[in-house]
Amino acid sequence: MYIETKLKQLGFTQTTPIQDGVFKAISGRKHIVGLAPTGTGKTHAYLLPILSNMDFSKGEVQAVICVPTNELVIQVEKMLKEVEKDVVVRAYYGGSNRQREQEWLEKYQPQVVVTTPQRLYDYVVDQNILKIQTAKYFVLDEADMMFDEEFLSILDTILPSMTKAKFLLFSASITQSMEPFIKKYFGSYELIDTFKSHNLKIENQLLNIKYQNRLDALMQVLENINPYLCFIFVSKKENQEPVFQSLQEKGYSVVSINATIGVKKRSKIIEEINALKYQFVVTSDLAARGLDFKISHVIHYDLPHHLEFFMHRSGRTGRMNDTGVVITFMTVDDHRKIDRLKKQGIPFKDYTFTRDGIVKTRVKQNVVSDEEKAAISKIKRPKKVTPNYKRKNAELVKKAKQDIRRKQAYAKGR
Repeated sequence: MYIETKLKQLGFTQTTPIQDGVFKAISGRKHIVGLAPTGTGKTHAYLLPILSNMDFSKGEVQAVICVPTNELVIQVEKMLKEVEKDVVVRAYYGGSNRQREQEWLEKYQPQVVVTTPQRLYDYVVDQNILKIQTAKYFVLDEADMMFDEEFLSILDTILPSMTKAKFLLFSASITQSMEPFIKKYFGSYELIDTFKSHNLKIENQLLNIKYQNRLDALMQVLENINPYLCFIFVSKKENQEPVFQSLQEKGYSVVSINATIGVKKRSKIIEEINALKYQFVVTSDLAARGLDFKISHVIHYDLPHHLEFFMHRSGRTGRMNDTGVVITFMTVDDHRKIDRLKKQGIPFKDYTFTRDGIVKTRVKQNVVSDEEKAAISKIKRPKKVTPNYKRKNAELVKKAKQDIRRKQAYAKGR
Protein backbone atom coordinates (compact mmCIF):
# COMPACT_ATOMS: atom_id res chain seq x y z
CA MET A 1 0.00 0.00 0.00
CA TYR A 2 2.91 2.34 0.81
CA ILE A 3 4.39 1.94 -2.68
CA GLU A 4 1.05 2.52 -4.44
CA THR A 5 0.43 5.66 -2.37
CA LYS A 6 3.86 7.08 -3.10
CA LEU A 7 3.59 6.31 -6.83
CA LYS A 8 0.40 8.37 -6.98
CA GLN A 9 2.06 11.11 -4.93
CA LEU A 10 4.93 11.23 -7.44
CA GLY A 11 2.50 11.35 -10.36
CA PHE A 12 3.51 7.97 -11.85
CA THR A 13 0.65 6.47 -13.84
CA GLN A 14 2.54 3.26 -14.65
CA THR A 15 5.62 1.41 -13.45
CA THR A 16 8.59 0.25 -15.51
CA PRO A 17 9.79 -3.37 -15.91
CA ILE A 18 12.75 -2.87 -13.52
CA GLN A 19 10.42 -1.40 -10.91
CA ASP A 20 7.95 -4.27 -11.24
CA GLY A 21 10.77 -6.79 -10.89
CA VAL A 22 12.31 -5.23 -7.77
CA PHE A 23 8.94 -4.59 -6.07
CA LYS A 24 8.19 -8.29 -6.45
CA ALA A 25 11.63 -9.61 -5.41
CA ILE A 26 12.41 -7.31 -2.49
CA SER A 27 10.57 -9.46 0.07
CA GLY A 28 12.39 -12.64 -0.96
CA ARG A 29 15.46 -14.06 0.75
CA LYS A 30 17.89 -13.69 -2.15
CA HIS A 31 20.12 -10.73 -2.92
CA ILE A 32 19.14 -8.82 -6.08
CA VAL A 33 21.01 -7.93 -9.27
CA GLY A 34 19.00 -5.59 -11.49
CA LEU A 35 19.98 -4.92 -15.11
CA ALA A 36 18.22 -2.18 -17.04
CA PRO A 37 19.05 0.65 -19.44
CA THR A 38 19.73 4.03 -17.89
CA GLY A 39 16.70 6.27 -17.58
CA THR A 40 14.20 3.50 -16.80
CA GLY A 41 13.43 4.28 -13.16
CA LYS A 42 16.08 2.22 -11.32
CA THR A 43 16.38 4.69 -8.43
CA HIS A 44 12.69 4.57 -7.54
CA ALA A 45 12.81 0.79 -8.09
CA TYR A 46 14.85 0.44 -4.89
CA LEU A 47 13.91 3.60 -2.97
CA LEU A 48 10.20 2.83 -2.73
CA PRO A 49 10.39 -0.77 -1.41
CA ILE A 50 13.24 0.09 0.99
CA LEU A 51 11.30 2.99 2.48
CA SER A 52 8.17 0.86 2.70
CA ASN A 53 10.04 -1.63 4.91
CA MET A 54 11.67 0.91 7.23
CA ASP A 55 10.87 1.62 10.87
CA PHE A 56 10.97 5.42 11.16
CA SER A 57 10.85 5.23 14.97
CA LYS A 58 14.34 3.66 15.13
CA GLY A 59 17.35 5.97 15.25
CA GLU A 60 19.72 3.56 13.50
CA VAL A 61 21.07 2.95 10.01
CA GLN A 62 18.59 0.86 8.04
CA ALA A 63 19.82 1.39 4.47
CA VAL A 64 23.09 2.34 2.78
CA ILE A 65 23.04 3.54 -0.84
CA CYS A 66 26.42 3.71 -2.58
CA VAL A 67 26.80 5.62 -5.88
CA PRO A 68 29.85 6.60 -7.99
CA THR A 69 29.80 10.43 -7.98
CA ASN A 70 29.15 13.40 -5.73
CA GLU A 71 26.45 14.67 -8.09
CA LEU A 72 24.61 11.36 -7.95
CA VAL A 73 24.71 11.40 -4.13
CA ILE A 74 22.99 14.78 -4.16
CA GLN A 75 20.45 13.64 -6.75
CA VAL A 76 19.50 10.42 -4.91
CA GLU A 77 19.17 12.30 -1.61
CA LYS A 78 16.82 14.79 -3.31
CA MET A 79 14.72 11.99 -4.85
CA LEU A 80 14.53 10.20 -1.49
CA LYS A 81 13.28 13.33 0.29
CA GLU A 82 10.66 13.83 -2.42
CA VAL A 83 9.33 10.36 -1.63
CA GLU A 84 9.52 10.46 2.18
CA LYS A 85 9.86 13.63 4.27
CA ASP A 86 9.95 11.80 7.63
CA VAL A 87 13.13 9.80 6.96
CA VAL A 88 16.44 10.86 8.51
CA VAL A 89 18.92 10.79 5.62
CA ARG A 90 22.54 11.94 5.44
CA ALA A 91 24.45 12.46 2.22
CA TYR A 92 28.23 12.04 2.29
CA TYR A 93 30.39 13.16 -0.62
CA GLY A 94 33.49 15.17 -1.43
CA GLY A 95 33.03 18.80 -0.44
CA SER A 96 30.50 18.16 2.35
CA ASN A 97 31.28 19.55 5.83
CA ARG A 98 33.11 16.64 7.47
CA GLN A 99 33.65 18.31 10.86
CA ARG A 100 29.95 19.03 11.24
CA GLU A 101 29.05 15.48 10.19
CA GLN A 102 31.50 13.98 12.70
CA GLU A 103 29.91 15.98 15.52
CA TRP A 104 26.41 14.93 14.41
CA LEU A 105 27.34 11.23 14.11
CA GLU A 106 28.79 11.20 17.64
CA LYS A 107 25.23 11.93 18.90
CA TYR A 108 22.93 10.39 16.30
CA GLN A 109 22.75 7.86 13.45
CA PRO A 110 20.89 8.40 10.16
CA GLN A 111 18.23 5.98 8.98
CA VAL A 112 19.45 6.14 5.37
CA VAL A 113 22.98 6.88 4.15
CA VAL A 114 23.64 8.03 0.57
CA THR A 115 27.35 8.15 -0.17
CA THR A 116 30.29 7.60 -2.47
CA PRO A 117 32.53 4.58 -1.72
CA GLN A 118 35.42 6.68 -0.39
CA ARG A 119 33.26 8.72 2.00
CA LEU A 120 31.64 5.52 3.27
CA TYR A 121 35.10 4.14 4.04
CA ASP A 122 36.10 7.37 5.80
CA TYR A 123 33.16 7.34 8.23
CA VAL A 124 32.86 3.56 8.74
CA VAL A 125 36.49 2.39 8.82
CA ASP A 126 38.82 5.37 9.34
CA GLN A 127 36.71 7.18 11.95
CA ASN A 128 34.41 4.36 13.06
CA ILE A 129 31.53 6.75 13.76
CA LEU A 130 28.97 5.56 11.19
CA LYS A 131 27.41 2.31 12.43
CA ILE A 132 26.13 0.46 9.38
CA GLN A 133 25.99 -3.06 10.86
CA THR A 134 22.28 -2.51 11.64
CA ALA A 135 21.40 -1.88 7.97
CA LYS A 136 18.75 -4.07 6.36
CA TYR A 137 19.68 -2.97 2.82
CA PHE A 138 22.91 -2.17 0.99
CA VAL A 139 22.48 -0.73 -2.52
CA LEU A 140 25.13 -0.36 -5.23
CA ASP A 141 23.67 1.90 -7.92
CA GLU A 142 25.34 2.50 -11.33
CA ALA A 143 27.65 -0.32 -10.22
CA ASP A 144 29.41 -0.83 -13.55
CA MET A 145 30.81 2.71 -13.22
CA MET A 146 32.46 1.98 -9.86
CA PHE A 147 34.23 -1.33 -10.09
CA ASP A 148 38.00 -1.03 -9.91
CA GLU A 149 40.64 -2.37 -7.50
CA GLU A 150 40.29 0.53 -5.05
CA PHE A 151 36.53 0.17 -4.89
CA LEU A 152 36.71 -3.59 -4.40
CA SER A 153 39.18 -3.19 -1.53
CA ILE A 154 36.79 -0.74 0.15
CA LEU A 155 33.89 -3.18 -0.16
CA ASP A 156 35.98 -6.06 1.14
CA THR A 157 36.62 -4.00 4.28
CA ILE A 158 33.03 -2.90 4.81
CA LEU A 159 30.66 -5.66 3.67
CA PRO A 160 31.64 -8.44 6.12
CA SER A 161 30.13 -6.39 8.97
CA MET A 162 26.78 -6.06 7.15
CA THR A 163 25.48 -9.53 8.02
CA LYS A 164 21.83 -8.43 8.28
CA ALA A 165 21.68 -6.62 4.94
CA LYS A 166 20.05 -7.61 1.67
CA PHE A 167 22.38 -6.57 -1.15
CA LEU A 168 20.93 -4.86 -4.23
CA LEU A 169 23.15 -4.14 -7.23
CA PHE A 170 21.91 -2.08 -10.18
CA SER A 171 23.77 -1.66 -13.43
CA ALA A 172 23.42 -1.25 -17.17
CA SER A 173 25.58 -4.37 -17.59
CA ILE A 174 27.59 -6.97 -15.68
CA THR A 175 31.23 -6.29 -16.48
CA GLN A 176 34.03 -8.83 -16.11
CA SER A 177 35.37 -7.01 -13.03
CA MET A 178 31.99 -7.33 -11.29
CA GLU A 179 31.62 -11.10 -11.64
CA PRO A 180 34.02 -12.21 -8.83
CA PHE A 181 32.43 -9.71 -6.44
CA ILE A 182 28.89 -10.89 -7.21
CA LYS A 183 29.95 -14.51 -6.82
CA LYS A 184 31.62 -13.76 -3.46
CA TYR A 185 28.90 -11.69 -1.79
CA PHE A 186 25.61 -12.42 -3.59
CA GLY A 187 25.67 -16.22 -3.76
CA SER A 188 22.48 -17.50 -5.39
CA TYR A 189 20.89 -14.19 -6.34
CA GLU A 190 17.71 -12.96 -8.03
CA LEU A 191 18.60 -11.65 -11.49
CA ILE A 192 16.17 -9.07 -12.87
CA ASP A 193 17.24 -8.44 -16.47
CA THR A 194 14.79 -6.09 -18.16
CA PHE A 195 16.79 -4.97 -21.21
CA LYS A 196 14.50 -6.77 -23.66
CA SER A 197 11.41 -5.44 -21.88
CA HIS A 198 12.32 -1.77 -22.38
CA ASN A 199 11.50 -0.23 -25.75
CA LEU A 200 13.70 2.87 -25.71
CA LYS A 201 12.64 5.64 -28.10
CA ILE A 202 16.18 6.58 -29.08
CA GLU A 203 17.43 6.97 -32.65
CA ASN A 204 21.15 6.16 -32.90
CA GLN A 205 22.52 8.18 -35.82
CA LEU A 206 25.99 7.07 -36.96
CA LEU A 207 27.66 9.93 -38.81
CA ASN A 208 30.64 8.74 -40.87
CA ILE A 209 32.91 11.81 -40.97
CA LYS A 210 35.86 9.77 -42.32
CA TYR A 211 38.92 12.09 -42.34
CA GLN A 212 37.01 15.26 -41.45
CA ASN A 213 38.09 17.27 -38.41
CA ARG A 214 35.76 16.46 -35.50
CA LEU A 215 35.29 20.10 -34.52
CA ASP A 216 34.34 21.05 -38.10
CA ALA A 217 31.88 18.15 -38.16
CA LEU A 218 30.40 19.27 -34.84
CA MET A 219 29.82 22.81 -36.12
CA GLN A 220 28.15 21.35 -39.22
CA VAL A 221 25.84 19.23 -37.05
CA LEU A 222 24.89 22.15 -34.80
CA GLU A 223 23.83 24.16 -37.86
CA ASN A 224 21.28 21.44 -38.59
CA ILE A 225 19.72 20.77 -35.17
CA ASN A 226 17.80 22.86 -32.66
CA PRO A 227 17.78 20.75 -29.47
CA TYR A 228 15.79 21.23 -26.29
CA LEU A 229 19.01 20.35 -24.43
CA CYS A 230 22.09 18.72 -25.98
CA PHE A 231 24.98 17.01 -24.18
CA ILE A 232 28.25 16.84 -26.15
CA PHE A 233 30.56 14.15 -24.73
CA VAL A 234 34.28 14.70 -25.21
CA SER A 235 36.63 12.02 -23.84
CA LYS A 236 39.96 13.84 -23.87
CA LYS A 237 40.34 16.60 -21.31
CA GLU A 238 42.57 18.63 -23.66
CA ASN A 239 39.76 18.71 -26.28
CA GLN A 240 36.95 19.81 -23.98
CA GLU A 241 38.05 23.44 -23.61
CA PRO A 242 38.61 24.03 -27.37
CA VAL A 243 35.16 22.58 -28.11
CA PHE A 244 33.56 24.75 -25.41
CA GLN A 245 35.42 27.90 -26.59
CA SER A 246 34.46 27.28 -30.24
CA LEU A 247 30.76 26.99 -29.38
CA GLN A 248 30.93 30.08 -27.19
CA GLU A 249 32.61 32.10 -29.95
CA LYS A 250 29.84 31.04 -32.37
CA GLY A 251 27.27 32.46 -29.97
CA TYR A 252 25.79 29.20 -28.71
CA SER A 253 24.29 29.04 -25.20
CA VAL A 254 26.83 26.60 -23.77
CA VAL A 255 28.46 25.51 -20.52
CA SER A 256 31.30 23.09 -19.75
CA ILE A 257 31.26 20.60 -16.87
CA ASN A 258 34.02 18.16 -15.91
CA ALA A 259 35.81 16.58 -12.95
CA THR A 260 38.28 19.47 -12.52
CA ILE A 261 35.50 21.84 -11.41
CA GLY A 262 34.85 21.97 -7.64
CA VAL A 263 31.80 20.20 -6.17
CA LYS A 264 29.94 23.40 -5.23
CA LYS A 265 30.46 24.97 -8.65
CA ARG A 266 29.40 21.73 -10.38
CA SER A 267 26.24 21.62 -8.25
CA LYS A 268 25.43 25.20 -9.26
CA ILE A 269 26.00 24.38 -12.96
CA ILE A 270 23.72 21.33 -12.63
CA GLU A 271 20.97 23.54 -11.18
CA GLU A 272 21.41 25.96 -14.09
CA ILE A 273 21.24 23.11 -16.62
CA ASN A 274 17.99 21.88 -15.03
CA ALA A 275 16.66 25.44 -15.25
CA LEU A 276 17.48 25.38 -19.01
CA LYS A 277 19.92 28.28 -18.79
CA TYR A 278 21.98 26.52 -21.49
CA GLN A 279 21.09 24.70 -24.71
CA PHE A 280 24.41 22.87 -25.02
CA VAL A 281 26.59 21.16 -22.40
CA VAL A 282 30.16 20.11 -23.19
CA THR A 283 31.12 17.40 -20.73
CA SER A 284 33.37 14.52 -19.83
CA ASP A 285 32.07 11.07 -18.89
CA LEU A 286 31.42 12.48 -15.40
CA ALA A 287 27.94 13.54 -16.46
CA ALA A 288 27.16 10.08 -17.88
CA ARG A 289 26.94 8.59 -14.43
CA GLY A 290 23.28 8.51 -13.58
CA LEU A 291 22.39 12.21 -13.55
CA ASP A 292 18.82 12.85 -14.63
CA PHE A 293 18.18 15.69 -17.09
CA LYS A 294 15.52 16.13 -19.75
CA ILE A 295 17.81 15.89 -22.78
CA SER A 296 16.72 15.71 -26.42
CA HIS A 297 20.13 15.14 -28.05
CA VAL A 298 23.41 13.44 -27.17
CA ILE A 299 26.49 13.87 -29.36
CA HIS A 300 29.46 11.50 -29.05
CA TYR A 301 32.19 13.89 -30.22
CA ASP A 302 34.49 10.90 -29.80
CA LEU A 303 34.02 7.40 -28.41
CA PRO A 304 34.73 6.78 -24.71
CA HIS A 305 37.95 5.05 -23.63
CA HIS A 306 35.83 2.39 -21.90
CA LEU A 307 33.03 1.36 -24.26
CA GLU A 308 30.60 0.56 -21.40
CA PHE A 309 30.41 4.35 -20.92
CA PHE A 310 28.75 4.62 -24.35
CA MET A 311 25.44 3.32 -23.02
CA HIS A 312 25.61 5.63 -20.00
CA ARG A 313 26.29 8.61 -22.23
CA SER A 314 23.47 7.71 -24.63
CA GLY A 315 21.16 7.00 -21.71
CA ARG A 316 21.06 10.68 -20.82
CA THR A 317 18.33 11.00 -23.46
CA GLY A 318 15.17 8.96 -24.08
CA ARG A 319 14.56 8.65 -20.33
CA MET A 320 11.25 7.39 -18.92
CA ASN A 321 9.54 7.02 -22.34
CA ASP A 322 10.83 10.32 -23.76
CA THR A 323 12.21 10.34 -27.31
CA GLY A 324 15.85 11.13 -27.99
CA VAL A 325 18.50 11.40 -30.70
CA VAL A 326 22.06 10.13 -30.25
CA ILE A 327 24.61 11.28 -32.85
CA THR A 328 27.92 9.38 -32.97
CA PHE A 329 30.91 10.59 -35.01
CA MET A 330 32.84 7.81 -36.73
CA THR A 331 36.25 8.46 -38.27
CA VAL A 332 38.40 5.95 -40.15
CA ASP A 333 39.98 4.97 -36.80
CA ASP A 334 36.66 4.14 -35.06
CA HIS A 335 35.42 1.14 -37.08
CA ARG A 336 36.52 -1.55 -34.61
CA LYS A 337 34.83 0.15 -31.66
CA ILE A 338 31.67 0.74 -33.69
CA ASP A 339 31.62 -2.95 -34.69
CA ARG A 340 31.89 -3.91 -31.00
CA LEU A 341 29.00 -1.59 -30.12
CA LYS A 342 26.90 -3.10 -32.93
CA LYS A 343 27.58 -6.57 -31.53
CA GLN A 344 26.37 -5.29 -28.14
CA GLY A 345 23.05 -4.42 -29.77
CA ILE A 346 23.36 -0.69 -30.52
CA PRO A 347 20.98 -0.20 -33.49
CA PHE A 348 22.96 2.37 -35.48
CA LYS A 349 21.43 4.03 -38.52
CA ASP A 350 23.87 5.43 -41.08
CA TYR A 351 23.68 9.19 -41.74
CA THR A 352 25.72 11.52 -43.91
CA PHE A 353 26.18 15.25 -44.61
CA THR A 354 24.49 16.62 -47.76
CA ARG A 355 23.47 20.05 -49.03
CA ASP A 356 20.11 19.43 -47.36
CA GLY A 357 21.71 18.80 -43.95
CA ILE A 358 22.14 15.48 -42.12
CA VAL A 359 20.38 12.80 -44.16
CA LYS A 360 19.86 9.09 -43.63
CA THR A 361 22.05 7.06 -45.98
CA ARG A 362 20.08 5.19 -48.59
CA VAL A 363 21.04 1.57 -48.99
CA LYS A 364 21.16 0.56 -52.64
CA GLN A 365 19.11 -2.57 -53.15
CA ASN A 366 20.05 -4.84 -56.03
CA VAL A 367 16.57 -6.17 -56.84
CA VAL A 368 16.46 -9.02 -59.34
CA SER A 369 13.28 -9.10 -61.46
CA ASP A 370 11.33 -12.29 -62.28
CA GLU A 371 12.47 -12.05 -65.93
CA GLU A 372 16.11 -11.86 -64.81
CA LYS A 373 15.64 -14.86 -62.49
CA ALA A 374 14.15 -16.85 -65.39
CA ALA A 375 17.08 -15.91 -67.65
CA ILE A 376 19.63 -16.88 -64.96
CA SER A 377 17.91 -20.26 -64.42
CA LYS A 378 18.43 -21.09 -68.12
CA ILE A 379 22.22 -20.84 -67.83
CA LYS A 380 23.55 -24.37 -68.23
CA ARG A 381 25.84 -25.72 -65.57
CA PRO A 382 28.97 -27.47 -66.88
CA LYS A 383 29.20 -31.22 -66.40
CA LYS A 384 32.68 -30.78 -64.96
CA VAL A 385 33.78 -27.93 -62.68
CA THR A 386 36.75 -26.34 -64.39
CA PRO A 387 39.21 -23.70 -63.09
CA ASN A 388 37.68 -20.19 -62.98
CA TYR A 389 34.19 -21.73 -63.05
CA LYS A 390 32.78 -19.18 -60.59
CA ARG A 391 34.17 -16.20 -62.48
CA LYS A 392 32.87 -17.50 -65.83
CA ASN A 393 29.46 -18.26 -64.31
CA ALA A 394 29.30 -14.76 -62.80
CA GLU A 395 30.00 -13.27 -66.23
CA LEU A 396 27.16 -15.31 -67.76
CA VAL A 397 24.76 -14.20 -65.00
CA LYS A 398 25.79 -10.56 -65.50
CA LYS A 399 25.26 -10.83 -69.28
CA ALA A 400 21.83 -12.48 -68.82
CA LYS A 401 20.71 -9.66 -66.50
CA GLN A 402 22.05 -7.00 -68.88
CA ASP A 403 20.20 -8.55 -71.85
CA ILE A 404 16.89 -8.55 -69.94
CA ARG A 405 17.35 -4.95 -68.76
CA ARG A 406 18.27 -3.85 -72.28
CA LYS A 407 15.07 -5.43 -73.63
CA GLN A 408 13.01 -3.81 -70.84
CA ALA A 409 14.54 -0.38 -71.59
CA TYR A 410 13.85 -0.84 -75.32
CA ALA A 411 10.21 -1.79 -74.60
CA LYS A 412 9.71 1.32 -72.48
CA GLY A 413 11.19 3.54 -75.20
CA ARG A 414 8.81 2.32 -77.92
